[in-house]
Amino acid sequence: MKTENGIALLLIIAAVFLLISHLSTNNLEFSRYNAGWNGTSDFFDLQNRHTTEDITNTSSLSGKQNSTLLIIAPKKPYSAYELSDYRSYIQRGNIIILADDFGTGNDFLRGIGSSIRILPGIVASVDRAYNDSYAIVSYPVFNHSLTRNVSSIVLDKGAALEGGEPLIKTTLMSWIDADNNARITKKEMLGKYTVVTREHIGKGELIVLSDPSIFINTMNSLDDKWDNRKFIENILALSNHLIIDQANSRTSDTDGYSTIMQDLKSSSLSMLAFIGLLLFILIILFIKKRYI
Repeated sequence: MKTENGIALLLIIAAVFLLISHLSTNNLEFSRYNAGWNGTSDFFDLQNRHTTEDITNTSSLSGKQNSTLLIIAPKKPYSAYELSDYRSYIQRGNIIILADDFGTGNDFLRGIGSSIRILPGIVASVDRAYNDSYAIVSYPVFNHSLTRNVSSIVLDKGAALEGGEPLIKTTLMSWIDADNNARITKKEMLGKYTVVTREHIGKGELIVLSDPSIFINTMNSLDDKWDNRKFIENILALSNHLIIDQANSRTSDTDGYSTIMQDLKSSSLSMLAFIGLLLFILIILFIKKRYI
């Protein structure tokens, strides 16, 4: 009977941890807590915990040096205070990478004094992956740390960029799909469109990527003939200190129970207390059931 009781207790403990794991996840697009095709859990698993830092307030950027700030899919307007923090950060000589298509990226670019703009409309191309006009294949046009050992990348429903010094462009057989029908029409023009560009601001460097979808799980598991994975690895290796912006990014999105669980996880003491309480309740119920 003791062996059976021990096995039952182990099963209860396992069930608790499975419950915690389940309640911590969601299916929100770009969320780091979403392990599905449209989440970014794989990207966050790639990070080196010793060289990567999450920030939830732009004031944390104060004094940072020799670092890279990554902003993925900003979701809300920026305040003047936040823009001042970003502007000071890049002017000191740091790097900012903005990955956005149709969010609030242009507000950010104007606010930090950038000349780069994200143009409206999805870029489509004849040079595409998986017979999808919006899954465009793009190619490096300038040698940069981000394009090292990268021959091509695939974007999904990305935008075109204006300004800066282009790093990656589409082929000539591409167009901005103004009518969203995934086909070239008379009013749309074929041409090469910039999807990754850069410029210097103060002593720092700004890099803009026109498609945050490159960070989602399904885009990280593409065929090896495209170099999405290597491109992401180059971002992670751009400096010895990578900062992930969680102050304004859809990657931080949670909902329902996952919000509660992530709040608990942010405090190790709270999480331990929560787990302890669950285990205590289950053990009491187990003992009570045994002697009934």
